[in-house]
Amino acid sequence: MSANKDEKIQIVAFSTNDTSQTPNDIINIFLGQQNHKILKKSKFAIAFSTTLKNQTKETRIMICSVLNLTKEYSGITDVNCYLLFVDLEKKDSIEKIHAIINYAKDYCKMGKKIFVLGMISGNEEDEVQITKDDVTKILDEINSNYEYKEINISKMREIAEIFLEILDYSSKHSIAEEEEDIDREGDQAKSCNIF
Repeated sequence: MSANKDEKIQIVAFSTNDTSQTPNDIINIFLGQQNHKILKKSKFAIAFSTTLKNQTKETRIMICSVLNLTKEYSGITDVNCYLLFVDLEKKDSIEKIHAIINYAKDYCKMGKKIFVLGMISGNEEDEVQITKDDVTKILDEINSNYEYKEINISKMREIAEIFLEILDYSSKHSIAEEEEDIDREGDQAKSCNIF
């Protein structure tokens, strides 16, 4: 019943906070709420398998993080979608978004959907420094295909639901989608080579 014939999802993630809210940190919150099996794990990537809703077979999922914006990674265009984690409690997130977008224009498939996750910690005393409007204005300027979602790091169930929505979207939008003009030479799409 899966739209994704090879039962494989690949996502590349970026974050404006590469110290305390890395993509792997947030993905681990999701995995804590989901039945899964870790296939491979490093500082920059997590590969796991899980059964998505409305599916009977397990899906292999690889989420690679780009933490170094001065390096080109092979396989960065072979994705179902992109994730952009934005720390809404740090003012410098705006300039980091601009740096990520400039990098993405050079190395990523800008026609792919970007899931933007605005993150707040949930503590009363922490102040939100940037708003959804600040973030979406930047993405609207480059006419990107994005969907913005705000997540509270302390609400684990909410994080799991949002990730399941993203994985469900990815299972219905293949890696090769919007790339018909590229000759794949009969090979499957390459994996992210960020390990």
